[in-house]
Amino acid sequence: MAQQVGASSLGTPPDTYLYALARVGGCLATIGSDDALRLFDPALKPITTAQPRNAGLSCLRAFSTNTFATAGRDGIIRLWDTRAKQAAQLCEPQPRSISVLACHEHLIAAGTESNKEGLGDVSVLLYDTRNPAVPLRDYAESHTDTITQLAFHPSQTNVLLSGSTDGLVSIFDINQAEEEDALQQVLNPRSAVHCAGFLTIDQAYVLTTDEQLIIYPLQEPAEGVEPAPAVDFGDLRPKLNCMYAVDMLRQPDGQPVIACGHTGQQTLALVQLTGPEPWKFGEAVQLLGAHGEEVVRDVLLTEDRAYSCGEDGQVRVWLYAIRDASPVQTKTVSKHERGRAQIKEKVAPGRTLI
Repeated sequence: MAQQVGASSLGTPPDTYLYALARVGGCLATIGSDDALRLFDPALKPITTAQPRNAGLSCLRAFSTNTFATAGRDGIIRLWDTRAKQAAQLCEPQPRSISVLACHEHLIAAGTESNKEGLGDVSVLLYDTRNPAVPLRDYAESHTDTITQLAFHPSQTNVLLSGSTDGLVSIFDINQAEEEDALQQVLNPRSAVHCAGFLTIDQAYVLTTDEQLIIYPLQEPAEGVEPAPAVDFGDLRPKLNCMYAVDMLRQPDGQPVIACGHTGQQTLALVQLTGPEPWKFGEAVQLLGAHGEEVVRDVLLTEDRAYSCGEDGQVRVWLYAIRDASPVQTKTVSKHERGRAQIKEKVAPGRTLI
């Protein structure tokens, strides 16, 4: 069981929701429905607050050891240097709202929100922060609704995952400029994507908005070998005694953890996912009281603390410990493999859906 050791509104106005958390070094950040970015220290002491005019902040990510990235309804990506306590606009505004970001080294991927204008309405954009005047990539044909998730592969940095409320997850090789060549694989959970990412170097997970968890194989099987089936956990709510899933997180040691909540019972749980042969649910740590009857919107794990934020306008900090589980099995990846996409299954034209 975890122990709550602190809580703060960080000076937010009444009825403010806090959406997201991120950390760079010893500085943490959150964004909220009041369109403000708030920086604070691990003891929840406010450092500074910034409120870009008409920004409509919707996404927050750690970019570098001293910098956060934000974006929102104004279509502008901003980089916030915690030392200078000021922001730099990365590029010219996009004509569409930005709904999600992912960062890796000098690259920033951005997904846009749907304006319901049909094919080409939403894009997965890629920026090189060393030359950000125009997007390095603009993939505008793989999704037909708001992009909800972006993630870079943990070892093959040319591989990017995107998820959408259109119910599809796309895997791109960003070394390819043409979208038809870049699109390597499409996963089809048949429900709007809440969050998704890479579970191991050759598996991806998808959490849907109706709380389904599915784990997909990514590598193409050898000739004559049947592809591995997806692992479908189904609805998490009865299995984990929760009402909603927050996200799939990583402990500092790399162990995957599912954060899930129950507003009726006023609990937040951190449930280990152990595997991969087979994947199964492990130990759960309960954060009793959670955010009361309000929904938890994000959770951030550090070495011995969990930070949570939610629709009660609070950031809460918890002391927690999960016993060591069987380590997640991974493979050694050669330099040659890291330099090229491993995911070979072409899906355009006539995309193959898993």
